[in-house]
Amino acid sequence: MDRTHGLIFISFRDYIAATHGAAAEQVLEGEPIYLLSEAYPDEHFGALVKRASEATGLQRGTLLGEFGVFTAERTFVRLYPALFAVSSSARAFLLTVEQPIHELVRTAIPNALPPKLDVSEFGEDGVTIVYTSPRRLCELLRGLVEGTARHYGETAHIDERSCMHRGDYACLVEARFEPS
Repeated sequence: MDRTHGLIFISFRDYIAATHGAAAEQVLEGEPIYLLSEAYPDEHFGALVKRASEATGLQRGTLLGEFGVFTAERTFVRLYPALFAVSSSARAFLLTVEQPIHELVRTAIPNALPPKLDVSEFGEDGVTIVYTSPRRLCELLRGLVEGTARHYGETAHIDERSCMHRGDYACLVEARFEPS
């Protein structure tokens, strides 16, 4: 059974409360206290996203994209400022996501299974990201890329060349960055 890192649940709770206050109580009713040191069943996160989509009236993809922006811009930056501080741009930061960040998560929380990302340089101002995960949360990935760009004062131009939701094996995202 695949499991989602507790950080994702914690950030989702914060996102719903901060951006959809009226719906937050309905969405979060009965939810446990999530821990950073634990991982939880993927199905539980899927059900939470579905409940939030219904309560907010946002389509699943839109909700996940907004959540990704929030998580990169607020949660990750607040919890891991040193990881963001060593990079001078969104491009430089994203080139470090898989090694060492996801490897650190896999080591620290063996039950957490972050997606596999293959990030490489794309021209002088961008990256390509090959995303494979049974969760198929590519909308979240796009939001994370956009939120990371905002953190660095940049605008992300994102083009998804292939997508698991369209039957492709993996999602291939090309992102180019420019100063905002």
